[in-house]
Amino acid sequence: MLENVDKTINAICDWIQQEISDNNNPIVITEAIKSLAELVSARGIN
Repeated sequence: MLENVDKTINAICDWIQQEISDNNNPIVITEAIKSLAELVSARGIN
């Protein structure tokens, strides 16, 4: 189960990096980063 969470975290990180490099909507990126932080926190990674 945690392997899937880790894969999801990595996929979201990759997506955010691509969105930033493409200079896309900062509001969407900000919300994605907040969601990622919550997922990482719930995963227990500090």
